[in-house]
Formats: sequence, structure tokens, C-alpha cells
Amino acid sequence: HASGAWMEEFGAWYFDLARRWDGTFVHQGPPGLRKDKYAGWDCTGAYLLSYAAPLGTIYLTGKAPAFVPEFDSATAAQTIADGRGWNNKDRQSAYDALGTGQLLARLESWSPVVRERAAMALGRRKDDVTEQLVALLDAPALDSRYGACQALKQQRARAAGAVDTLRKAFQAKDLWLRVLAADALAGIGDPARVAIPDLLERLTQSDPENDPRNMEQRYLSFALFNQRGGLLSRSLEGVDGELLFEAVRAGLQNEDGRARGSYASVYRNLEYDQLKPLLPAIHRAIAEPAPSGIMFADGIRMSGLQLFAEHQVSEGIELLADYARNQKKHGSQKRIVQVMKLLEMYGAHAQRVIPNLQETADYFENREEGFPKKLSREKAKVVREAIAAISQSDELPKLQTLNL
Repeated sequence: HASGAWMEEFGAWYFDLARRWDGTFVHQGPPGLRKDKYAGWDCTGAYLLSYAAPLGTIYLTGKAPAFVPEFDSATAAQTIADGRGWNNKDRQSAYDALGTGQLLARLESWSPVVRERAAMALGRRKDDVTEQLVALLDAPALDSRYGACQALKQQRARAAGAVDTLRKAFQAKDLWLRVLAADALAGIGDPARVAIPDLLERLTQSDPENDPRNMEQRYLSFALFNQRGGLLSRSLEGVDGELLFEAVRAGLQNEDGRARGSYASVYRNLEYDQLKPLLPAIHRAIAEPAPSGIMFADGIRMSGLQLFAEHQVSEGIELLADYARNQKKHGSQKRIVQVMKLLEMYGAHAQRVIPNLQETADYFENREEGFPKKLSREKAKVVREAIAAISQSDELPKLQTLNL
């Protein structure tokens, strides 16, 4: 029913228009005068899979029944209806035209998108709905409590009166309710700082059986430390040091690169001497990249490398030389410039990794695969220029060592 509703709404006519004279399909790209970089890609297989779906003989994720119940026709139709009134040029007017009561009712929808659109619309209004949202936090249906949290987040400081109730919600058995409650507390901001010990304590914990990837820790990292909106992103004043350090050590080992990146705010908000108990964990977060979230995985590594270079930590020299070669390729043509500048801050001490740098430059110029050749050569040039500068340097700044 779900795929059928989609085909009736959008897919069928598009598929007919996309089919070429010989029955094949190529990537269409977004509407516009210029083609995107995937122009000409053969997408016939994907289209044929869609055509074959009604046969009921494709098992992409196994033959066992799905854990989530299938849509019936009424739910599929409602889902299509729920998606109306939104486009990139006008994301707000459809929900802004609804009454406050209608928006509150939509907070109880099973759909997180419907709840979010209603929450954002309520946030744009001047109505004080905190009392209604607090009452919704005690509703028997989880979806209703989810919606209350999503809306309280959008109320910002106006929802200060909901902090105590949100702290209770944060102790719930349901993982996603705890996550949304933490997110709401972060949205409320300073009035919710009383909940920081609760969030830090939970962040240090793990539940391998029910949350093997520690996704709750991931979201708590954002709620507490994310540069934009984290409760501790601007100041760590008044926070218990031991609990903070325990949480940071745990979070720096989260499997998600973006979650780890949140902790760069800690590096900025503490003096170097205050960070000393965390230096081994910072070193490990540089040396061992996050296994997922690779798009963001470089952030915390670069923050650590910069911290070490600024304070002349000896171990940073080898870490920089290794990172120059083994960083993710995407954007590396820009990142390599910063890496070499950090290495040059060590002066003549960096001469000990010149053989590594020479091998890296040769790799970029002659052996790097899966990256534009022109950009690989540019990276090689940057590394060789750094080698020349380091070779000529006679500066020997005093180094510190971690004694790991």
C-alpha cells in the first residue's frame, strides 16, 4: 500500500517520462539548466526493481516478516496527505494557517515529521502552550509524549516551567523518549542547566544489549556539547569536574564521528592545564578514527591535533605525519594545508618525520587512487613545501610529552 500510494502520487508518471526509447533509464538529476555530476549514470536496474515490486518476489532484507507492521491503505493515504503543504520555497505557510488546537492535536501523530512540523509552527507563535505540553508529557501514548518533547524544544526559554517534568521524562524506560527529553532540555537552554548532572551521568553509561551502538550517548553528546545549542557548549562553569571528564572520555569513544566532534567545545572551554587529565583520551581520539560518521570524523581529530601543536605536545608530530597520509580523501586537498602548517609549528623537531612526509608526497603524486589526479599532485606539492620549510628550520620550541 505504501509503495503503491507513492507510485500513484509521483512515481508512475515520472517513470513513464524517464524511460528512454530503448527501454533503459538514466539518471535524470534535479530540474535545472545544468546537469549534475551523475549525468548519464545507468539507473535501469533501480527502476526495474520498482516495476518488479508488485510481483512480491524481491527479498532485499531477508524473507522474514518485517518488525514494523505494513501500512494499510488508509494509513498510506494519510501519509501522503501528511506530506502535503511543504516545498523548499514554502516550508511554513500550510502549518502556520492551522489553529493552535489543530497543531497540538498533530503533536500526537505517529509520524515524527508531522509532529516536528507542528512543533516548529507552535514555536513560531507567541502563544504560551507550556501547560498543555506538560500535560501531554503524561499522555499514555508514547507518540504524544514524543510530540510534547519536540514542541517544548521549539518553545526555547518560554518552556522553563517544563524542566522538572522533562527531567522525569528523561528517566523513562523508553530510549527515544529519553533522547527527545534531553533534546528539549538543550533547546530550553540556561533554565535547564540544572539537568546537566542527569545528562552527564547517563552519557557515561552503556547498554550493549539494547543499544549496541550507544546511540543514546550520541544524542546526549549533541545535547550537552554541540557548538550550536549544547547546554555546555559555551561554558563549563559549575560542572562537577570528575563527572565531566568521565563523560568526555566515554563520548570520545563513541562510534559516530559527528558525536565525537561535539567534544571540541570542551577543548575550547578549558585551559590546557585543566585538560591534562583528558590528554590520553584526546590522543586516542586522534589516533583511532570513529568507525562511522566518516563525513564528520575529521573534526575532532583536527581539533586534537591543533591543541597538541599549539601546546607543543611531542606526540603530535607523529600523529600529524600519520594523519597527513591517512585522513579521509574528501576535502583532503584543503585539509592538508592546515595539517602541514600545524606540523611546521614544531620547528626543527618535525625533522624526525621527514622520511614519512617524503613517502606521503610520493604516494600522493604517483599512487593515490580514487581521487582527482590534479588534486593529488597539489597535495604532494604542499607536503614537499612543508618538508623544505621544516628542513631549513632551526627553531627548537620546548616540547611537552604525554608519557603514555
